[in-house]
Amino acid sequence: MASTNSVVRTTRGRALLTSGVIGVLALTGCSSGESDAKAGADCAETTQAHLLLQTGDLDVSYIPYGILADELGYMAEECIDLSVDVTLDSAIQSLMSGKTDFVMAGPEQLLSVNNGDPFGGKMIYNLIPDLNIYLAVLDDSPIRSTADLAGKTIGLESSSVMYDAFLAKSLEPHGLSLDDLDFVVTGYGSTPPEALKSGEVDAVLYWPGMFTSWEAAGYDIRIIEGTEWSADFDGIGIAARDDYITENPEVVEGFSRALAKSAVYLQQYPDSAIRLFWEAYPERAPLPGADEAEALERDKAVLEATLGSMRIDTNPADYVWGTQTAERWAAHIAYLQGAGIVDPAKTVDPADFIVTDHLEAANDFSADTITEQ
Repeated sequence: MASTNSVVRTTRGRALLTSGVIGVLALTGCSSGESDAKAGADCAETTQAHLLLQTGDLDVSYIPYGILADELGYMAEECIDLSVDVTLDSAIQSLMSGKTDFVMAGPEQLLSVNNGDPFGGKMIYNLIPDLNIYLAVLDDSPIRSTADLAGKTIGLESSSVMYDAFLAKSLEPHGLSLDDLDFVVTGYGSTPPEALKSGEVDAVLYWPGMFTSWEAAGYDIRIIEGTEWSADFDGIGIAARDDYITENPEVVEGFSRALAKSAVYLQQYPDSAIRLFWEAYPERAPLPGADEAEALERDKAVLEATLGSMRIDTNPADYVWGTQTAERWAAHIAYLQGAGIVDPAKTVDPADFIVTDHLEAANDFSADTITEQ
């Protein structure tokens, strides 16, 4: 749902949207009941699980994060009865309080919860192997790179340690810091590009799927130079509590396998995936009388931007979906320490934040079994 909120300007801090929904947002989607019933018949017992996605605008770019796996019946095949919600609040807080079982989160969120010390949760599956957020401007902006940002106002989807760390590292080569910028929380929908157009913000920090949707709406967007380093760091994944992982290893493995199978489905049948999303969330489908082919192309462009970040469109047949390594996490830890998000004096062990021993089994399926629905 596109946001119509306006922005409020502030100095040396973060402004909030003048209105918005905070907390868990109710979804009108539905699961693929026929597939669920068929798969459930083979299950001696079904485990209920809850996935929380952190967003204020559940568009098609979020389907690889668990929605498609559920709609295809892959979760049900793993004897998992999955429910999906979205939130604008901290998903990690919901996870640790036991309100949800799985959350979409970035390494920054996990590492900052307890200042680099173990916090009782781990990343079980990497969704995006690149930190796929970028600073962008309107194409006619005089801003060419991060060196030009001193004294500028940046529009953000929300306040986040991920954005703080990203900006700090991008500014550091130029002798700049977060104190040299102003911030406005511009949310979702048309608010961010309109804030660029009006001059309320000078640049925005978002991700490729959002840029694609704005371009489809007629805004000329350009990513500025100075953030190319981000390809060396992992993006978001799926996290769970340590106790849940220990007590439900078969659910963690099955959840991961369902995600992996849905990634293969997206490689082969992106148009079908979009239509399944429309069926599940009819408020995101073309309106009656609208040009469905045009809507499909528009949503496909947004989805393809996400698939590119996830490398779903280029990963080979033998790729281990969900892969995460201690080496990349060690680099991420050093990056956050350099940005001041985690105490630089601490020794932080990646093993306290990731679990990978289930991923081989989660990838133990044949791509030939993935057929169009």
